[in-house]
Amino acid sequence: MSTSDAPLPRAGGLFVTATDTGVGKTFVACSVARIWRARGLNVAPRKPVESGCSLREGQRFPEDAALLAAAAGLAPERLSEVNRYRLAEPLAPDLAARLEGSPLHLADLVAASARPADAWRITEGAGGLYSPLCEDGLNADLAEALGDPVLLVAEDRLGTLSGCLLALEALDRRGLRVVAVVLNRRRPDAHPAMDNRAELARRSGLPILGLSEDAAAAAVDQMLSASISSMVRPPEPGSIG
Repeated sequence: MSTSDAPLPRAGGLFVTATDTGVGKTFVACSVARIWRARGLNVAPRKPVESGCSLREGQRFPEDAALLAAAAGLAPERLSEVNRYRLAEPLAPDLAARLEGSPLHLADLVAASARPADAWRITEGAGGLYSPLCEDGLNADLAEALGDPVLLVAEDRLGTLSGCLLALEALDRRGLRVVAVVLNRRRPDAHPAMDNRAELARRSGLPILGLSEDAAAAAVDQMLSASISSMVRPPEPGSIG
């Protein structure tokens, strides 16, 4: 039996975070949701808070959460299960919520990330790992509270090694298991000698996946599916990497 064909635990989860904002968390999280769905799993995507929500039919519309819901095969009327807090200003969620006079707290986001007992949860944070989410927590605090394994996304560019290694050290200190790092959007004009993927693999011992700037969703799904078993297994106590 190959690794990808190995039986999966009954339920589990994954926390998708990043080294910065706008580096492709939603794109990668949607790919994982499609893979799990194709394997017959009950997928419960969660984007507990989303800022920068524009109006659609008079209601704030969380675009990232909607993409996650569609990837998981959820009907549009179930979008509220994916996203509870929709903020107007395109700012860090803690500030956006404070400006509206409705401060958020970590307990709120943990409750909004709850999943059914038989479901596979994919939780996407907002911004980078150490970006503030609420009055008393960062993305890292939500990841720690949920306890799911972590998938780290970064842009494949000059300077990304520092951000990745800092994020990995922070996750290690919190006792969170990292299943892989996805280096997203490598530009075709990147210096040919730059090999962030090899450097990160050497320095972290983790699976490092690389996506080109114009990577098609189907190609991403195929790449990630090869690692699906390691990505969905709950962490062992005190383990990482």
